[in-house]
Amino acid sequence: MSSDVLEKRYRMLLRAYPAEYRRERADELIDTLLGDEPTTRRWPTLRQAASLIRGALRVYGGSTAARPTAVLLWQGIHLGAMAVLALGALIGLDDLVEAFQFGGFSDPLAVLRDQGIHEVMVGAALVALVAGRARTAAVLTVAAAVVPTAFSTYLFSNGLPQWWAPVVAAPLIVVGLWRPADVSPAPRANAVLVTAGMVALHLIPVEGFRNVDMSSRILAAAMVTCGAAAFLWVAAADQRLLVAVIPTFLLGTLHQLDILYSLLRAGQLDDTSVSELWHRPDALPSLVVAVLVTAGTVVSTRLRQRTRA
Repeated sequence: MSSDVLEKRYRMLLRAYPAEYRRERADELIDTLLGDEPTTRRWPTLRQAASLIRGALRVYGGSTAARPTAVLLWQGIHLGAMAVLALGALIGLDDLVEAFQFGGFSDPLAVLRDQGIHEVMVGAALVALVAGRARTAAVLTVAAAVVPTAFSTYLFSNGLPQWWAPVVAAPLIVVGLWRPADVSPAPRANAVLVTAGMVALHLIPVEGFRNVDMSSRILAAAMVTCGAAAFLWVAAADQRLLVAVIPTFLLGTLHQLDILYSLLRAGQLDDTSVSELWHRPDALPSLVVAVLVTAGTVVSTRLRQRTRA
């Protein structure tokens, strides 16, 4: 009886794998996990559960594909475009709500003109991309970078991250239209889940604690450490995340570079302003680290592919 219960719980964990992989390998994996010796255990061990979850992440990341490097790059590009649009929509929504909270109701049409049109168009592009309408998403993303600016230059003049979102996403979506036929698109549910994880990464508090008490700083440091560790644990298995997260950090970097350029034109650029670009973890430092880690990942994936061949 206990082995029947244990097998049932193993199969529940195997639901983390893609359906096609389960059909081909589920019974083989169950036989390996149960082994030949009788057992009284009713639950998988923590190590087994973690291994099964990481195995599922690796399968989604293309480890079992004929060309894992191609899957890593092409699906990573697609996920990156989704993550950029989702992050831009989230930042835009936050700024839109904040605008209404601080006096926007006195002139709601101005707020909607300055930020609302852009938010709607970015959201529409994201929905089209999630729905698998890549060509429609490409058109909407280009329009989201151009049309709202024709109505109001507020986002463009301030170089805000949400304005950069469709600018960064558009070339990713266009490039994705040339995805090779033998590389399958990222499964929709998996893509949405991965995108949510990348957006959540940006919600981890990473700065602004200079004026708070030490206990709050310790709590914030613990949250940052746990959040980053969880992301890296997942990304080490599903390495598409390492490719996809790069453009999300690019939004913060472009925003900071735009600020520096404005200060330079105004003759107000100083060492403090330049150092700010390096001290913001959501901008240049994270972008540099993400690029280096991703380059190493692509190379290691390529080497493993050659070794396996």
